[in-house]
Amino acid sequence: MSSTKQKTYWRSLQELSQNEAYKEYVSREFPEGASELRDGYSRKNFLQIMGASVALAGFAACRKPVQKLLPYHKQPEEIVGGIPLEYASAVPFQDYGVGVLLTTNEGRPTKVEGNPDHDSSKGATNIFQQSSILDLYDPDRSRFVRNNGERSDWEAFTSFCADHFSIRNRGIAFVSEASGSPSVNRLKSELLSTFPNAMWATYEPFGPHNVLAGTETAFGRKLRPVYHFANADVVVSLDFDFMGLAPDMVRCNLDYANRRRVESSEDSMNRLYVVENDLSVTGSNADHRLRLKAGDLPAFVAALGSKLSESVNGLSALSGVSNEFSQHMWVSVLAQELLANRGKSIIAAGEQNSVAVHAMVAAINTALGNSGETVEYVQVPYHDSSYDPDALARVAEAVQNGQVDTVVLVGGNPVFNAPSSIDFASLMDQVDTTIHLSNHVDETSSKATWHVPRAHYLEYWGDVADYRGHLSVIQPTIQPLFGSKCETEFLSAILHGESRECFDIVRETWQSVFPTDFQTNWEKTIHDGIYSGTRFQAATASLTSGFGTAMQSMLQDISVTDPDRIEMVLKPDRKLFDGRYANNGWLQELPDPITKITWDNVAAMSPATASRFGVRERKFGETDYDLLNITVNGTTFQMPAWILPGHADNSITINVGYGRTSVGRVADDIGHNAYVGFTTASLVAAESVSMEVARRNFPIACTQNHHSMEGRPLAREATLEEYKEDPRIAADKVYVPGRREEDGHPVNLFNDQIFPSHQPQWGMAIDLNACTGCGVCTIACQAENNIPVIGKREVVRNREMHWIRIDRYFSGDQEDPQVIHQPIPCMHCEQAPCEMVCPVAATTHSDDGLNQMTYNQCIGTRYCSNNCPFKVRRFSFFNYAKNWLEMDDDPDIIQMAMNPDVSVRFRGVMEKCTYCVQRINRAKIATKNATGNSIKPADGTVKTACQQACPSQAITFGDLTDDNSIISRTKRNDRNYVMLEEINIRPRTSYLAKLRNVNNELA
Repeated sequence: MSSTKQKTYWRSLQELSQNEAYKEYVSREFPEGASELRDGYSRKNFLQIMGASVALAGFAACRKPVQKLLPYHKQPEEIVGGIPLEYASAVPFQDYGVGVLLTTNEGRPTKVEGNPDHDSSKGATNIFQQSSILDLYDPDRSRFVRNNGERSDWEAFTSFCADHFSIRNRGIAFVSEASGSPSVNRLKSELLSTFPNAMWATYEPFGPHNVLAGTETAFGRKLRPVYHFANADVVVSLDFDFMGLAPDMVRCNLDYANRRRVESSEDSMNRLYVVENDLSVTGSNADHRLRLKAGDLPAFVAALGSKLSESVNGLSALSGVSNEFSQHMWVSVLAQELLANRGKSIIAAGEQNSVAVHAMVAAINTALGNSGETVEYVQVPYHDSSYDPDALARVAEAVQNGQVDTVVLVGGNPVFNAPSSIDFASLMDQVDTTIHLSNHVDETSSKATWHVPRAHYLEYWGDVADYRGHLSVIQPTIQPLFGSKCETEFLSAILHGESRECFDIVRETWQSVFPTDFQTNWEKTIHDGIYSGTRFQAATASLTSGFGTAMQSMLQDISVTDPDRIEMVLKPDRKLFDGRYANNGWLQELPDPITKITWDNVAAMSPATASRFGVRERKFGETDYDLLNITVNGTTFQMPAWILPGHADNSITINVGYGRTSVGRVADDIGHNAYVGFTTASLVAAESVSMEVARRNFPIACTQNHHSMEGRPLAREATLEEYKEDPRIAADKVYVPGRREEDGHPVNLFNDQIFPSHQPQWGMAIDLNACTGCGVCTIACQAENNIPVIGKREVVRNREMHWIRIDRYFSGDQEDPQVIHQPIPCMHCEQAPCEMVCPVAATTHSDDGLNQMTYNQCIGTRYCSNNCPFKVRRFSFFNYAKNWLEMDDDPDIIQMAMNPDVSVRFRGVMEKCTYCVQRINRAKIATKNATGNSIKPADGTVKTACQQACPSQAITFGDLTDDNSIISRTKRNDRNYVMLEEINIRPRTSYLAKLRNVNNELA
């Protein structure tokens, strides 16, 4: 080791304690559960049984099943077998969209990537966009129209609409999800004009309602804040997880990461402060983080605003505020930083915060001169009164007063996720007719008079505006699989009483966008995926004259909470959001970026809070956790307890979206429903909470202790100040003894492999300063490489199949630790330990430097996995692929999601990251066809799936033989290092050490 003082990194409290269970775990050849078959068979008798089976089956059973296919009678002109096609489109989410490119193979979409020409994505995606392919092929999607639970059809529904809605003075309540579609919002306006007694509520459990109400309080109108992190030197996040779940997170991630890229000791970085109760993805990447109860955040912001009012104009409404935070060190430091960076700072609050918090944040940004510089406030034309926080409550009141006879639900699932005080299920019983458009026959659809299956965005023509107002056309890449209908067709049927095609509806809307030369502009927009000629109008943000009065009224309700009182906070799940993605197996099995839990939600709390309530810390290897009885305002429900370092004391955070009952085989009965615990319209925090440990435990599938690398200093970091003093401080943290060869490597005991000069040599670098740990690389790899879903029971047994995992390390005090994330794919070592021990040479080195697997040669000894120091190899204990792909009576549906360029592995095979060899070979072929001889693709031509999806562009990949390639330049960075350099296995994947831009006053 080097003389530099080493930090102690730990992935769990059990690992930190180094108890006997941990020591026994790391001493095993294979992790417990990964080496045994716990279904009544030992390894020995399993081999005996399998030996007999193989003898009976013969070698033909080892072959992949053969299905004969018929060729095209007349092949479409644009399709060439084996060559995928790409189409530009957009993914709608709530009230905005993100530009994407859709990859199709012979007419079926198989991959979603960001559109590099679209401002909202710049070629990247998030986990929801990557996994949306699986939602398309979900076999549990609704397949037909239902009337009172009985099968019907679209024609019957349109006939009903023609009759029922011919009475124009009906009392109709529309309840919809937020939508950024110009066509949907045009139909919304026409419906409200046509039906004078109609009302509309836009309901999202976690939506923009409080943000818009806050800016309306400050500026007199609903304005959307758009943050420009690329222009900010100081960022203050008030429970605003812009690296995780916040709106516009793909663009925000890249803007922020671009200010963290350090190529030399002369470069500077931005600084990030985070105040939150739970440990979020953004909080885990903060330079400084304050853990604070959610109920205390309004008082903290008021104290900060009051401190700033002493030095800037425009905050007189907050002057004179005095509370327990007025003398807090953080308030003083933040005020100094913000005042020193006027016009170059951002203060932002999460959507779930109160209207008062958002109003104060808007006022502070304006007073600091950030408006128009780092924060842009835009006028979104469809943000009307339906987006008010109490819009759904107004609908409930109208129903109870007998003013509504028909409720039309455009998406959403309010029976599941509306506040329990509204009791939406009973509201539906009080009206004569309820109509629901939804993807599944869910909790709401099961109570509706009419249910209409909702189309996936890959199946229909539509349109959407991105977060800043650039318009895109959503184009279908496949016919609706189950005869489903999109929002425009659904609303048009209600409005006109007849069926209209979505293509015609959208073109009708865009006639006003392109009043001249329509066809040329229409085709160009479809081709490019964006019409950049439109943007939401930027507003001049100035405080309204009534802001002071409104703020004084709000301040009367703001106070510091009792520090000993327990609060409970509901937040959207980082994988399932509000529950809409609960039936997606890829997302369910993705480890949470912070807790590393799969297939469940938990009640997260600090170690001190756990000790207060008698929640027992688990021993290393235990998978059963305490179950809690939680009572909120008289409603009791159960939730597993989870001790989370860095969580605020006396605060409990629960991610919602679980505990579904009527969705599908993936989502049903997974996790616990926490929505039932809230009896008000606020989903942020609840007091009057009581909690006790139940008399039974609950199994949790958590991967944080899997694949341990036994305390080696694998993730490296330093402060920016330390780096400027010694640029090699991170790279030299590990001492490598002995002399070095001319290439800088330690002396090799073996003869180096000679690679052909005509071949490229592939390498990868991952910048830990840019990586946020969001997990999109894991989902992108799974979608690209046909990695199966194995289920909770197998994850508990350490058998997860992901080819790239993200290790999350804590360091420092367990009550308030620092966090670092490190993606771990296969390192493609030049002197790979796995190759040396394989008895059948199933893992070998290719001429272009890849450590490759020959699947049909592997016999499953797992020696390679045991000898891999990085633990990146995955073994198919069972035929996961068969179980996953044939889990339905209609197996062709889920199989359509598979990438035809990647083989589907069978039982008993070792698999791992391949650097996306299928993409490499496709680029080599294209290069040879273009040049006639070279097979070295141009720099940037080959992008791995993880690299392409990464919203912060933390991953670099390319040809190491090209000294000017981006990968060669990256590896010359002073921060570059390889893991386990001291054992001289020469990984092709290296890392750039993380830097923290600390403020010495808080260090």
